[in-house]
Amino acid sequence: MNQRLAQTAGHDVGEVFDAVLRSVERLSATVVGLVREHGRPARRDLEPLRLEILGVLGGHAPLVTGTGYVAAPDVLADAPLWLEWWQAGDGPDPERLVVDLDPDSLGFYDYTGKPWYTVPARTGAANVHGPYVDFHGTDQYILTMSAPVLDAGRYLGITGADLYLRRVEKAVLPLLPPGAILLNSQGRVIISRSARHVTGALLRRLDIRAVERTGAPVEVEGGGVLAPCGELRLYLLTP
Repeated sequence: MNQRLAQTAGHDVGEVFDAVLRSVERLSATVVGLVREHGRPARRDLEPLRLEILGVLGGHAPLVTGTGYVAAPDVLADAPLWLEWWQAGDGPDPERLVVDLDPDSLGFYDYTGKPWYTVPARTGAANVHGPYVDFHGTDQYILTMSAPVLDAGRYLGITGADLYLRRVEKAVLPLLPPGAILLNSQGRVIISRSARHVTGALLRRLDIRAVERTGAPVEVEGGGVLAPCGELRLYLLTP
């Protein structure tokens, strides 16, 4: 497959994720507005954000299964840590994700060490983490997309979205050429149309940085083309 065809396929795959990213980034803008309005908002002040979160969840169903805002420490006045995160439940109505945020508890969920939180904090850019098993939510393989919430350089946390891997496969597989593989920034397989590579496998010898430097497809040693997929650090390897 030549570079032009690889670039087209990468663009089409990227659009699936970029549509969700745009909604996530709008949530970030809403958080910044609320912080500016209230100074140090309380949880009740997040009501306008909650309505928008539910709109994102419904607007991107069934691809997005959870979405919301995860606060940096001490951003809120009445909660040192907080997840305003809503999920598609088993019933007709979304449910807020409830986790143990008590640092003195054995079940304390310290999200500040999770890659979907730390990578946007470190890089100032959106990220996709996974696939991984979401033990604190759905117990299924998911991808977590996260974007930093920044106000004049101040890190307020992340907004993000969880995507069930099986639903991502349904949306993306028809866009992949035969033998193609969708990879994350570490070279780990997310979705594959290659019999040689399964989801979760790590391809160690790819020069992903070459794609990042140029923003364009590059030839891969041994054959194939590696192309960027949209605005996120996702890459399509085609034979």
